[in-house]
Amino acid sequence: MEMILGVLSLAALAVAIVVGCIKPKINTGLLSITLAFAIGILLASLKSKDISSAFPSDLFLMLIGITLLFSIADRNGTLEKITKFLLSLVKGNPALFPLFFFFLTFLLSAIGPGNIAATALVAPIGMAIAFNAGINPLLMGIMICTGANAGAFSPVAPTGIIGMGLAEKIGIVDKNVPLMIFLATAFIQTLSAFAAYVIFKGYKTRDNAKLHDFLKSHKVERLTKEQMITLACILGLIFCTVVLKLPITLGAFVAVGLLSLLDIADTEESIKSLPWSAILLVTGVTVLIGLMEKTGGLDLATTLIAKYSSLGMINGVLAVVTGVISAYSSSSGVVMPAFIPLIPGLIAKLGGGDPVSMLISISVGSHMVDVSPLSTLGALVIASYHSKEGRALLYRNFLIWGLAMAAVGGILSYIFLDLL
Repeated sequence: MEMILGVLSLAALAVAIVVGCIKPKINTGLLSITLAFAIGILLASLKSKDISSAFPSDLFLMLIGITLLFSIADRNGTLEKITKFLLSLVKGNPALFPLFFFFLTFLLSAIGPGNIAATALVAPIGMAIAFNAGINPLLMGIMICTGANAGAFSPVAPTGIIGMGLAEKIGIVDKNVPLMIFLATAFIQTLSAFAAYVIFKGYKTRDNAKLHDFLKSHKVERLTKEQMITLACILGLIFCTVVLKLPITLGAFVAVGLLSLLDIADTEESIKSLPWSAILLVTGVTVLIGLMEKTGGLDLATTLIAKYSSLGMINGVLAVVTGVISAYSSSSGVVMPAFIPLIPGLIAKLGGGDPVSMLISISVGSHMVDVSPLSTLGALVIASYHSKEGRALLYRNFLIWGLAMAAVGGILSYIFLDLL
């Protein structure tokens, strides 16, 4: 019976992922919770509290705090003015724009808003510049998405928080690990971005009058007093988290509370604009993973992966598998919560392995493919491109590049994490 329950719980995860891909309006996290309770109570004879105990309350509060802070910063115009200021730093050679937008989305993603928010903020400007300056829109889109993902695993960004929350549940508690993962993933993402810059000859982009007219319409504006305080809170959060090693949940809620007390934040409206669907996605899948752990589903999954892998190539295999699945589902909401809990079991079955390297390979593999238009980042870029006629071709090229990154992520993970 235990074997059957393990198969059922693993199948339930597969069903939740597939249904979420086929029916985007159905939240995978909500479906995961439903399946977890149905299998757990009706078939595994578990109590409700046994299933709900898997709900990641610490992770939930972290996500609420950090996304609420940046929702406030977005609504009061702080993030928009920061973007315009950074845009003003690039003058002269338009060949530098793809590189600039890589570093811009990297910075915005890393300081706290995360990859999706950074892409949503930058893509409209970046793709408009690509259209007006004659820059290859595929190259510009790749640089924006890759830059956002290079900063995604910052210790203060939502994806980095999710990754470390999942890592702590499997016993990885070293305070240096978040920075290690951030630097490793940023390095590999940067390699792919600069490869794209060379492949698509971004260095040959020429200057033109339309570009100058566009830049004049995006002049730098001074920060208001409220925006300066908001920026100070964001910088304070980064300092307290990275340097003082204080809990990010504490810092985020203190910052939100301070902004509320000073009447800078409309917390009611900011709460309404939180990405509740994404938060439910992450926490819901984690509940189903908890059921898999209790019924033997995790053990079965690790057995299958270990069977077709070896100690000398496990990181490359993990990156490819997570990349392929992530092309059709949420990287941080589905793939990471599904695969990171497998790490201890894989190490046991393979007879060794570095858990941090496996954590990095899962992180790299699941996010290298996010240029795909099937992902949120790719879709944001496609929607931001001004030429309706060019969107179909851009969609196809993004899909090809994104899927190719599953193989590239596997190769790079194999080279840097298995061979070296």
